[in-house]
This record gives sequence, C-alpha cells and structure tokens, in this order.
Amino acid sequence: MVIRPFLNPKQDKSAGSDFVIPINPESYAQSYKVEAKDKSTGGNQGSAPEYKFTAPEQLKLDFMLDNTGTIEGNILNGTEVREQVDKLLNTVYRMQGEAHKPAILKIQWGLFTFDCILATLDINYVLFKPNGEPLRAKVSASFTQYVEPKKRVAKEDKHSPDLFRSVKVADGDTLPLLCYKNYADPSYYLQVAYYNELVSVRTLRTDQELAFPPVKNTTDSPQKIS
Repeated sequence: MVIRPFLNPKQDKSAGSDFVIPINPESYAQSYKVEAKDKSTGGNQGSAPEYKFTAPEQLKLDFMLDNTGTIEGNILNGTEVREQVDKLLNTVYRMQGEAHKPAILKIQWGLFTFDCILATLDINYVLFKPNGEPLRAKVSASFTQYVEPKKRVAKEDKHSPDLFRSVKVADGDTLPLLCYKNYADPSYYLQVAYYNELVSVRTLRTDQELAFPPVKNTTDSPQKIS
C-alpha cells in the first residue's frame, strides 16, 4: 500500500516522497454518511427527513510500523521506528511549504485508489528497547475523501438551473445549444461566454470544459446569472 502526496488538486505536482506502508494492513474500512434534517412536527408520528448533503467518504486504516526483525516481508526492517514515523508524518501530516497546507493524498493498493486528505492520526508505541527506543508502533489513521471541484461538479451531473455545473463540449455543440440544454433558454449564451472568458462565442473546442453558473429559475433574465 502506497500513500502519494501532491501539492495541488490536479495531482500533477508531487509534494515529496511516497510513503510505502511496510506491512500491508489486513483490512481497511470505508464509511458513508448522508446528512438529513428532521422535519417532524408536533402531534405527528414519524417524520419526513429532508436531504441536506452527502458527507465525504471516510477511509480508516490500521497498520503497523516495526523494527523487531520478526515480521516476514517488512520492507522497512532495519529502519528505526521513529524514523519510519517521521517519514509518515512528512507525507501525510506536515504542512507543505509551497502549498501552505498538508498534502493532498492518493492511497493506492492494487486496484484500490482513494484521493483524500488526512483527518486523524493516532500512533501507539507498544514495544521498546531497554533504552526506551520504540521497536513497534500501531498506527490508526482516518482519511477524508477529496475530489477536485471540477471533477466533483461533473460527477454529480446536476441539471437544476440553480446549481453550478461543469460541461464538456462535444462535437457539434454551440453555446446557445448548451445554454438551452442547461437553462432551457439559449439567450444566456453571451453571459456564459463572459463568465468563461471566451474570446469568441462561435468557436468551441471539443472536450473544452465550460462552467454554467446558477440562475434563480429558467424564467430569469440573463443578467441574473451569478
């Protein structure tokens, strides 16, 4: 299992060395949560919860850092546990000078990948040399899913005119046509062109990403684009 750190959401700028978990965890846990608002009223049994939002996915990992020489396959055997912990902290926890925040992470294990940031990290030292130097540490880490904003908007594919959307241009698309698809009104095309800082409204590139900002409703005038 590898944890790769990046400086930016696009994950094209490395934030330093990868951390390879020396002893693969036996399992990992993912959790999902939907937040809802209880709308129950007095005198009624039950309720009709109102959807608020879907919380980011959580990943929990428990693994071991060891320098006892007794665990087969430990790729960091011979490296002091404190040095292993320092490498882990450099990758997942410490602030990156260029970004002014901890790294955005990609956890990879076989076909499993998870883009995230660190949420919590607990390190429990359990075995020691006579001089107090730790020989083993149990690590419990939780991570919060991170999705680049443009990818998140595209993945959600929301069609309501009061929600922000990111649209990829296909062959044959024109700006008025895309405005009709997204707002049910082609007259927004000049405002959308201005919002996206387009040089020309006549020429769109295939696979170009365009932002369609929210409007109050489909009968609003084009000036109501926010």
